[in-house]
Amino acid sequence: MKGILYYNRTIKKEPEITKQVSKAAREAGMSMAGTECRIKSRKSYLKKIRRKSGPKASRYEVKDILRYTYTASGEELVEKISKVIELYTDSGYNTVEIKNYWLDRQNPYNGINTIMRSPDGLTFELQYHTPESFEIKNGKMHELYEKQRPMRDVSSKEYIELGDKMFELSDSMEIPKGIEKVKTHE
Repeated sequence: MKGILYYNRTIKKEPEITKQVSKAAREAGMSMAGTECRIKSRKSYLKKIRRKSGPKASRYEVKDILRYTYTASGEELVEKISKVIELYTDSGYNTVEIKNYWLDRQNPYNGINTIMRSPDGLTFELQYHTPESFEIKNGKMHELYEKQRPMRDVSSKEYIELGDKMFELSDSMEIPKGIEKVKTHE
């Protein structure tokens, strides 16, 4: 029940948060991508709670009920991420978590994922990509990931081959200029 209340509260605030996200994108000179997928379905949300929390959990916060993506060229991405974080801070939003997957050699996903907290305490995910990394993430990488995700035998030939294909895609991408300046913190 608590989980549904949190979900409903977040969905009610979605127009306000989307307005802020769009405003920050314009002010920082970034493009928005994938806005049609910005709201996690109730079914997907409940599934994630069951998978991550278990039946006796007291916290029901899933941080990506709302999720947005900004894109910028590899030349400008890092500079614009800094600008966006500053804009959000000035608006009363906090960047509470940053994960720089470009530097994570154990994960084929390339992007910067952040968790933001609105002034009234709701969280949402904000991803930063180059146009290339966004296209690969939503295309071939996603197909491979969806095939691999349900597999339980991580040592199976098929699981390993899918992982290898994802790393090949990842390794083919141009690395954004100065990406090492974006530090992971949780």
